[in-house]
Amino acid sequence: GFDPMGFSYAFDIRWLREAELKHGRICMLATLGWVATDLGMRVSDNAAFQVSTIDAHLSMVKFGSMSQMLVWLGFAELFGFMAMIRMYQGKTDRAAGDFGFRALYPKDEAGQYQMQLKELRNGRLAMLAYGGIVTAAVLTGKPWPFFAVAAQRVGASSSRSAFCGSLKTQAVRGSAMAAKAEMERSASLPFLPKPAGLTGLVGEEVGFDPLAFAESFDPRWLREAELKHGRVCMVATVGFVAEQFMTFPGFTPTPNANEAIYSANPAGWAALLFLAGFIESTSYGGKMTMLDMFEGKRDPGNFEFGSGFLKGKDDKQVNDMKLKELSNGRLAMMAIGGMIHHNFVVQGP
Repeated sequence: GFDPMGFSYAFDIRWLREAELKHGRICMLATLGWVATDLGMRVSDNAAFQVSTIDAHLSMVKFGSMSQMLVWLGFAELFGFMAMIRMYQGKTDRAAGDFGFRALYPKDEAGQYQMQLKELRNGRLAMLAYGGIVTAAVLTGKPWPFFAVAAQRVGASSSRSAFCGSLKTQAVRGSAMAAKAEMERSASLPFLPKPAGLTGLVGEEVGFDPLAFAESFDPRWLREAELKHGRVCMVATVGFVAEQFMTFPGFTPTPNANEAIYSANPAGWAALLFLAGFIESTSYGGKMTMLDMFEGKRDPGNFEFGSGFLKGKDDKQVNDMKLKELSNGRLAMMAIGGMIHHNFVVQGP
């Protein structure tokens, strides 16, 4: 029962364990990365990466890598936050720190308990180790291992670092949770419950709605917007690349597609806005709101354009075609964002 400051009396123990596991996992990776860097391993031959571990942070800030890391880490933190909220609300039987990764995870309860115990102990050791590594590196100004340390002492300290905390209590709590009927989980994010509202939509078996938008908005309207943005982005990715090699008559050649919005003439902009507005205003017969755009049982995204390709196909083949469009549209939305960001970073195509 290691809680000398009584934190578990003031805070939810699940939140404390979540934070402890997360920091432990990060420090295990950080310790490994620090040692690997000091041993000469690099992810690139770029000059920005040929620095000491102590100087790596400043180098990453100058090179622009830190901003990208913060974006992706923030994205992961958002999903983790949603998982915790659902756990507190009782909508899932998720345990603290469980993100659904089951690689090398034992099947039996005893093996699972031992695996969790090892992760917790190694994480606590890594938090202490990483603090010591940073301190030693700054004080000595040398790479790992900084100074000679007897192998026997290292092994002894590792074997005795068993700060078990309240694991017995946690095991009892975990057994009680396992005894409850297991809730249906999302296939794509197993640490979240299966989202409600996606029934009948293509791709519903994936169960991806971590922010529960389908519980607040009409899922057909959401799918309509998703398909429309996906289709636009699929065309945009092709155009973004084609911009380097071809130009419409009357337009200024602009290899860097990010600058095309500045080089396009006013007539071109007017034509584009008129065409987009005409399509938007006529596709729904004047019914453009969430409340009336699906009157007549129209399927989301169905504008009777290209439906001839579905003739003669059975329901499974039609569903596969729709799923491919949806998946490619989602990929294109991420792709065009990456392409635009790339051109901003390198100042060119």
